[in-house]
Amino acid sequence: MSKPLLLSIVAFVAVVTLVAVLAIVTEDDAQRCASPGRDVGAAVLADAEGDQDALVNRAIIVRGNCEQDEKN
Repeated sequence: MSKPLLLSIVAFVAVVTLVAVLAIVTEDDAQRCASPGRDVGAAVLADAEGDQDALVNRAIIVRGNCEQDEKN
């Protein structure tokens, strides 16, 4: 194999692996209702006021979605 072909294969495998790892790390659908207090705690501990508002909104949305899931 020539070096450019080998480098292309290695780069492709590295990119696919990176995407797979990021998908696994950022996936939390199964755990989003496990600890709703975590979202509220993050909102309380936020440094900036804009961050705090965004985290409060996220906590409200997640809690609403969990309540909907429990009803179904």
